[in-house]
Amino acid sequence: MEVSIVEECGFCFGVRRAIRLAKEATCQHEGIYSLGPLIHNRQVVDQLSAAGLSVADDLREVPDGATLMIRAHGAGPEVYQQAQARNMQIIDATCPFVDRVQRKARQFTEMGYQVLVLGETDHPEPRAIVEHSQGRAIIVESPQDLKKLSLDANVAVVAQTTQRRENLEALVVALLPQVEELVVANTICEATTTRQQASVAKAREVDLMIVVGGYHSANTRRLAQICQATGTATHHIETAAEIDPQWLAGVATVGVTAGASTPREAVQAVAERLHELAENGNRGEADDHQF
Repeated sequence: MEVSIVEECGFCFGVRRAIRLAKEATCQHEGIYSLGPLIHNRQVVDQLSAAGLSVADDLREVPDGATLMIRAHGAGPEVYQQAQARNMQIIDATCPFVDRVQRKARQFTEMGYQVLVLGETDHPEPRAIVEHSQGRAIIVESPQDLKKLSLDANVAVVAQTTQRRENLEALVVALLPQVEELVVANTICEATTTRQQASVAKAREVDLMIVVGGYHSANTRRLAQICQATGTATHHIETAAEIDPQWLAGVATVGVTAGASTPREAVQAVAERLHELAENGNRGEADDHQF
């Protein structure tokens, strides 16, 4: 069985930066907290926790004067204000591309536009973007959500960095007949687009796709969705231990890709496990023929 790993997969720039900042901080400080998981990968978060980075679900869980890390998904202005008022040292691990979306949303709001954020309503990145727009931006997940809104004449659109370009284009097409002026900032991370395209191309070449990454990771879930949409059997897993040998029955080629918060060693472990299962299966077939 042939196993091939998509070259454009694993840690993106923003995640590598956040992890580097976290590792440096745990070496230099005690009592470090991140407001929510630093990234959406349970294994990496557990490793950082063992090194001294605690996860706080709410700022009230962080002691006064402690060191606070803003996670890669960003946070609203009120978090910074409250942390500063309580004498916390802030280490900002917000992805620079996420920071750009926040600034765009704030700018468009100040210019008087009704701001729509294309993103997932339950994801921390779009929620923080809304907070940077003075709480006035509206998250929409698809053009269907427009039916629930009363649109202004002047509308501006930004996108969660991990959205698909096709989703943004569909929203723009739906908005054009409904507004007088439409301004669009393409804030989708280019690395996200490249990874999605490479993963789709691989899915079209193989019998089976394995997508590795956290179940809470939006970009990983989206990779699994678009690979599945090609018609190729696709499974989203967090670790190599989750691979079901039955998935490999009759499979000659397997593609492996991963979300932006997945370490390369996790991807390699999946590839090694696939090879191991294939070898065990071949030995089993050889044993059967001996009888």
